[in-house]
Amino acid sequence: MIISYFEVYAQSPYTEKDQRLLKGIITVWPYIGIEPVRPTESYMPIDYIHESYKRETALKTSFSSRLLYELSTIELHMDTLIGVNLKYGHFSMPNMYLSVGKTFNFDWYFSATPFATMTAKFDVFNKDNATVSIGLYDAGIETVTLTRILLSFRMKAVNDINGSTFMLLPSVYDSESASSQPHWYLPRVNNEMGFRAGFIGYYYEISYSQGYSKDSNPLAVLLKVHGDYFKAQFLYQYNKKKSLSPERFETLYNNNDDKTHHLVQLSAMGKLPLLDRQLWINMLGEYTWRDNDAHYLRFEIGAEWKMLNLALRPMFYIPVNKDEKFNSKKDLFCLEYSAYIKFNPIYFGFQGSTDGRYYIAMKAVF
Repeated sequence: MIISYFEVYAQSPYTEKDQRLLKGIITVWPYIGIEPVRPTESYMPIDYIHESYKRETALKTSFSSRLLYELSTIELHMDTLIGVNLKYGHFSMPNMYLSVGKTFNFDWYFSATPFATMTAKFDVFNKDNATVSIGLYDAGIETVTLTRILLSFRMKAVNDINGSTFMLLPSVYDSESASSQPHWYLPRVNNEMGFRAGFIGYYYEISYSQGYSKDSNPLAVLLKVHGDYFKAQFLYQYNKKKSLSPERFETLYNNNDDKTHHLVQLSAMGKLPLLDRQLWINMLGEYTWRDNDAHYLRFEIGAEWKMLNLALRPMFYIPVNKDEKFNSKKDLFCLEYSAYIKFNPIYFGFQGSTDGRYYIAMKAVF
């Protein structure tokens, strides 16, 4: 017993007395103190590619001493979409992400997760016109100190707009897909390498993010609440040196030379369980303002019964500076509808819209 006692505490630079003292000090302020394992299950989707998220320690019910480089589970996340535009016969895989990471835990003091995310795009317009690209989308390391203090260094550092959806196809896209997207959809921020820092828990995140490059310095502030049946967030993005929008988006959609330097987004989504969680009512509401561009409104409502999902998505696009190109009768409003079957984590189904776009698509998210 004496030998095993010394073997256990030889793994940690802190004795049992030191650990009790440290835990007592940090729990004086409960917002920084040791956060217990989440006692309930969350039914809300998490964007593992673009968001930060809380990773649990290797042993959920114990804070026993362990080495920093103890073996832990390798995390694998995928978010991919393959579809056919029935109107134009356009087959594409607009965005495919595959992320691999590994979390190393050192008791409750510290955890570190190095990761790398690959992306691929595939478009076929006809037998003589096809494009393929594969590359590194994001990479870095995400750390959590004292179970709550977040610090992350990554290639896509700036907190991004909300990409969660209850539909089959998302209404958010990366810059390379701008030419095939309607103006109701939102482009992701023109991101840079940098850091994220703040506080993170199972139910919330408060963070500041900053990207750096020679001609761009985007930053963002994020406030998020993540409950069991709902998720809400406030996001502010700013870039003084350069537009937040990718150049391809500016060329296609902006009607003047003014660039988008500010973005504000308020979003909330929830799931209402009925019939002992056999039937779910899914709801989403979102408002986005981009200066020198437009106000974007997105709503979603749907029903989920076992594998069957039905959903509607009304969207509004209200430009800040209207001109003769904007037709309020056809450019202001769009309604999308989808029906799909979900074999977790695979989705397969149909999505259409009032502006004449129709898709058969399959996606995988985990």
